[in-house]
Amino acid sequence: MERRKSNCRLFGFKPLRRLSMFPIMQRTPSVQVLIGGKVEGADRFIPMDADPRTQAEPTAADPLSRWVSKFIDLLVVAAASHLVPPVGFFGGVTYLLIADGMQPGQSVGKRLLGLGVLGPHGRSCGVRESILRNGVLAIAYAVWYLFTGGGWLMAGLGWLVLVLVFGVEGVLLVGNPQGLRLGDEVGETRVVGMAAADRA
Repeated sequence: MERRKSNCRLFGFKPLRRLSMFPIMQRTPSVQVLIGGKVEGADRFIPMDADPRTQAEPTAADPLSRWVSKFIDLLVVAAASHLVPPVGFFGGVTYLLIADGMQPGQSVGKRLLGLGVLGPHGRSCGVRESILRNGVLAIAYAVWYLFTGGGWLMAGLGWLVLVLVFGVEGVLLVGNPQGLRLGDEVGETRVVGMAAADRA
C-alpha cells in the first residue's frame, strides 16, 4: 500500500480512495429511478409507454348501400327456401339471423357492397349481436313465407307484415342521425365501411 502511494506521488497525482469520488458516478441515477420514476434533477417523469394511437371515427354506411346489401341477403334466403324446401326455409332463416355475425361482421350482401357491422365497444359483430339485430326481420320473413301458401287472404297478410316491418326499419334508418335502425338499437350495432370493420 505504501509502495502504491509512493508511486502515485512520483507521477504527480493523488490516489483514488473511493469510486464515488467521481462526479459522474454521483450524478448517474439508479435503475430504480429510471424505470417509471423521477430522475434526480429533472422536473418530469420519464414516460414508459408510448402515447396511445388515435384512430379516426368509423364512417357510417349510407342507407342506399345498406338497403342493397340487405336485398342481396334476402335473395340468398329466398333462393334457399324455394330451391331446397323445406330444409331450405330453415336454412334461410338461420342465415338471415346469423349473417352479420360471420367474421369480420359481413354477410354476403355486405361483403359485396364493402360494408361491415360493428358490435359493442367497436368490435366486429358476433353471432349474438347478429341475432338481436336481425331477429325482427327473420320473423317477418318467416311469417311472409308461411302465409303465402295459405290462400290469398293469408298471403296478403304475410305481405302486409313483411312490408310493414321492412318499411319501419327503413324509415328509422333514414331518420336516425347515426344511421341506426331498430335492430341496431337492440343489438347495439352499427354498419360502417369495410376498412373500419377490418381495423376492429
